[in-house]
Amino acid sequence: MDASVAVKWFLPVEREPEGELARRAVGQLAMRTTTLAFYEVGNVLARNSSWDGERVSKALALLHEICGEPLDLTPADHRVAGGLAFDHGITFYDASYAAIARRLGRVVLSADSDLTGPGLAASLETALA
Repeated sequence: MDASVAVKWFLPVEREPEGELARRAVGQLAMRTTTLAFYEVGNVLARNSSWDGERVSKALALLHEICGEPLDLTPADHRVAGGLAFDHGITFYDASYAAIARRLGRVVLSADSDLTGPGLAASLETALA
């Protein structure tokens, strides 16, 4: 799962389309995420909400509780992520989620059209259907 899904757990549904779907996924899908997701979620909560450090910390602890130990990008993933970024015109950050998922034989869950559009990830709607 990428950060676009996790952010929806913490921010108001009025602000985050598909927030209810993201929350429902917690009980229905086995999810793992990457170290990058912790940075991205922490950044969104620290910069784009009124949350203080304690509240951000609690959110990241919950992310860890739900997803377990974060997965790291390995040197072998660098080439895959770089190729995906180049081939699909997406950021290396986004491509890193897909590279890790490919290595593990998993599917990325995302609310980011940069990943779902080219088929590099499943949308919340598709995954929960």
